[in-house]
Amino acid sequence: MSLVTVMRHLNLAIIFSVFTFLTASVGAQNDSRLAGGNGTLYIGGFARTIHVIDEATEQVVDDIQVSTGIPASLTLSADRKRFYVNDTMMEHIEIIDIASRSTLDTFTLSEGSTKVRIRAFEVDPQERYLLILTRAATKLSDRFEIGPMRLVQYDLATHAIVRDIPWPGGQRREQGNMVLSPDGSLLYFFLDEIIVYETTDFTEVDRWDLSQPLEPGLGPIRFGFRDLLNEEPGFYTGLFTVPSPVRDGRQMGVARVNLAEQAVEYFYTLGPAIGVSFNLTPDRTMAYGLRKEIGLTEFWSFDLENRRLGPRQRFQGRPRLLLKPSSNGQLLYLYYAGQTIDIYEAATYRYLRTLDLDADIRTRLLVIPPN
Repeated sequence: MSLVTVMRHLNLAIIFSVFTFLTASVGAQNDSRLAGGNGTLYIGGFARTIHVIDEATEQVVDDIQVSTGIPASLTLSADRKRFYVNDTMMEHIEIIDIASRSTLDTFTLSEGSTKVRIRAFEVDPQERYLLILTRAATKLSDRFEIGPMRLVQYDLATHAIVRDIPWPGGQRREQGNMVLSPDGSLLYFFLDEIIVYETTDFTEVDRWDLSQPLEPGLGPIRFGFRDLLNEEPGFYTGLFTVPSPVRDGRQMGVARVNLAEQAVEYFYTLGPAIGVSFNLTPDRTMAYGLRKEIGLTEFWSFDLENRRLGPRQRFQGRPRLLLKPSSNGQLLYLYYAGQTIDIYEAATYRYLRTLDLDADIRTRLLVIPPN
């Protein structure tokens, strides 16, 4: 074999070795993909199950069977050990133990020809009772008789309505934004004012008038409402709107409210009010949201440490879409109206991959960080 031939084979061997090394390196980089953390994801679907997803591997590791029907909402107990599940017919509450994946209890307020719809509910932090917003419809021979909206206290031990809770100001409402204090001793109604009830007899004990401006020239503050899973107990951080003192319309800003002290710890405006969702990361240093209009879907970020807007970016989104940050805040999960969860990098809004489930999604996604 000539020297030229030997050198040619040697060069080819070197090239092949380098190619193999680079290919292995790229493969290793792909294997060490950006992960959302070590939490657990829970989401209910039309298969009458709650999917249990390991966040690190992005694999469905279990399914919790729901006996009362298709789950419409998942409410986590204060100790994060149980789900309170409302079905799509709004007639049943099912209590599920998360560790054992088993049903502990179910109940309904419907009886005979009277259907009682559960519109909303709050769980007592000590899990002695529920506060339930309801409306009954009774089928008669020639018509349906629709009852008034009721706000009731339901005892979980006796399976009975204990009392009707008086409406703030005696005014019935079609919906109610309400939150119990961390110890369950107070109930906060979020209206034009924050009205505070004690929870022994459910009488008004205090009222926080938000019609007074935070600063000269600003108008009254208006509460939004959202998932409180990542919020510090007893606080509320979110987007608020106030009338603009210098232009038509309203201004949007971020505020942090201490409910127990009835104090706004901070409030800063960001610009004209726009319909944007707001989702805190577990460490509460950032929040992410979606702006959705006809023909427009846009990522928004809120830098809460530096009190400013973060980057925004338009993208092709489906008509119905919800967002949830990962447990470490590095990923964004986009989901709803389908059987997929699309995964994006939070820092760049770069699409990464899609998690495909076996049935369409019905509830909001709960991301539970590790203990």
